Amino acid sequence: MSFTGILPGLTAADSDQFESSLKKFVDSRELPLYKIMAYHLGWVDHNGEPEPAVSQDRTHGQIVLASAQAAGSDSAAAMPYAVAIELLNNFMLVHEDVQNANTERNNRPTVWWSWGPAQAINAGDGIHAMARISIFEQRNASGPASDPRNISMALESLDTATLEVCEGEYLDISYQERASVGVDEIVDVARKHGALMGIAAKLGGLAAAADASVLVALYEFGQAIGTAQNLNIDLKALWPDPGTDRTEVQRGRLQSKKKSLATAHAIENGTPTTRRRLGEIFMKRVLDPADLDEVTEILAETESRAFAESRIASLVDEAITALNSTGFSSEHKSSLTESAKLIVSSS
Repeated sequence: MSFTGILPGLTAADSDQFESSLKKFVDSRELPLYKIMAYHLGWVDHNGEPEPAVSQDRTHGQIVLASAQAAGSDSAAAMPYAVAIELLNNFMLVHEDVQNANTERNNRPTVWWSWGPAQAINAGDGIHAMARISIFEQRNASGPASDPRNISMALESLDTATLEVCEGEYLDISYQERASVGVDEIVDVARKHGALMGIAAKLGGLAAAADASVLVALYEFGQAIGTAQNLNIDLKALWPDPGTDRTEVQRGRLQSKKKSLATAHAIENGTPTTRRRLGEIFMKRVLDPADLDEVTEILAETESRAFAESRIASLVDEAITALNSTGFSSEHKSSLTESAKLIVSSS
């Protein structure tokens, strides 16, 4: 279950201001296309009518705000960047739902299931364009945050993160048709996906006009969190939280034969019989529930879950270590550390 609360160091007012800014930016346009976007973001029902907001993970935007505050800025100065990264993340979620044929997300029908894949792709691409437009809202800020050089760097960072994630998706999809994928390959893909959280933290630094060394440290902090988060998402798909069933999104990831750190470890370290059986399962066109049960049984035999959990923990430590070179106060480093742990553990 993704974290849907407020990250340490932020207040309820920060969270409310962020949600209001995100909603206002989307609602500023009239075409029904934007109602589809608003539906995905959890504010309206299928008919475009307001309904109580569906709790969603907003950690990408919140990390921008938390990083900006740690670097000496305030939430208002970082808001356009927080909106941009949150929209970029949701653009990717819309496309993931189409790609994996997810019929449900956040306990509601997905956009493609409700309006068809063509409109879902269109809405997703529109969300991406709006993410880039939000970057330019920073021109209305005062002080260093409105420096055109910083805004240009922010836009470049956003586009670089998009490319990194696309590269990760390309590798993920290509690995679906391979029976054998190594641990290092899985971690490399997760780091590409983790670039999104890395850029989120860096954008907070840019909003505060932080120096280059702090921007590098913030990116390393965020990317390590994002890498650990992505690896843990795959782990939670294999082993959901006690007392819960797999969600539609988790089933979609597994049935599409997405490889995880645990399966890569089992393939590298299992017996010849284990590797052969995993290969036979992953060469199927689509996996069914019985296949998934057999995979988790094999992974228990190879102690691959413990290996994956240990690697994820080391990535959290990597994120925390990156903060040491920022010069942030102990209070801010502690808040960001707790944020990192919450984001990963709640993946």
